[in-house]
Amino acid sequence: MKWTICGSSSLDDFLGFLAVGRQTYALEQLENGAYCLARADAWQPGLHTLGEYRQTEPLKALFFPAREFIGRWGELAGRDPMPERIVFGVKNCDLSSLAIFDHVFLDGVARDTYYAEARDKTILVSSDCSSQLEVCFCPAVGEQPYARQGFDINIAETPDGYVIESGSEKGKALLESAADYLEPAADELVAVLEQQRAKRYSELVEQSHAHGVKPGTDFRAAVEGAFDSGLWADFAEDCVECGACNFICCTCHCFLLADGQDANGQAARTKLWDACLFSGFAAVAGGGNARPLRAERLRNRFDKKFSYFPRVMERYACDGCGRCTEACIANIDIRDVLRRAVDVSDTLHAHSSDHRAD
Repeated sequence: MKWTICGSSSLDDFLGFLAVGRQTYALEQLENGAYCLARADAWQPGLHTLGEYRQTEPLKALFFPAREFIGRWGELAGRDPMPERIVFGVKNCDLSSLAIFDHVFLDGVARDTYYAEARDKTILVSSDCSSQLEVCFCPAVGEQPYARQGFDINIAETPDGYVIESGSEKGKALLESAADYLEPAADELVAVLEQQRAKRYSELVEQSHAHGVKPGTDFRAAVEGAFDSGLWADFAEDCVECGACNFICCTCHCFLLADGQDANGQAARTKLWDACLFSGFAAVAGGGNARPLRAERLRNRFDKKFSYFPRVMERYACDGCGRCTEACIANIDIRDVLRRAVDVSDTLHAHSSDHRAD
């Protein structure tokens, strides 16, 4: 069932109702046109927006904080319970990335109870992208600028009105509770939305093509085929190992556990983001390091996203958000790396075929 805002209400009325009694996160637009995700006590008309495209910081920070208190030694009690939260304006790249985190923190060897609580206590209100940034390339990695799954409620704006739908039982119940603000969406309105989505997708396909990354390209074969090539060393020449690409990425999830003391001097443990580009990332006791070279660490980042996750989840651990390209102070563009991997792999494959023919 798809809904729209009824004539006697407004989108602000509807979103304000959804936010009542919940810790609220919503997009705010900055002077430079970028969006940031801000916390508030309620939906604030005129300040908050659903946004035309994704915000700068990744959504993962709400579920997997950069610095997270785990507990104090000798205490069985954990942290205080988390309040119920609602997040407005989530874009598909961030929404899709949560499947990676669910695989790691819910379906892995040990279930992360803090992450599970954050997922359970958070309502995700997604919205279609109505524009894109120059770095966006989601169609090339099998995604699109609108959500198909993973949301509780999705809101899509068209010139003829909003199309609203639920994607979970929680979202369905919320829409039922907000029935005074809604009415069924007409078939004609839904048709307008489908046409709009197709146009937006085509524009992003063209943008991806312009940067040499095409939808349907087998990036797994490319990265695996170029594994022993010199392309990683070439790009690593510019890399300064700052870890920005890891921290800003919506799917990167590596962490380390730090033991120390809290403000009261008690022994405590904290979980911190880690980055595979750091020189000590693969270091082990005794001084060994599985990836001592920067080129090896750069290659590992792409191998994990485009080889490992296709094997274990049949999808890339990249949603085409382009944040890593924005954040890289060395101006390394992930699309350039992938395009080069495709070219190198194709060349090596062609040479191999020539030798077999001989």
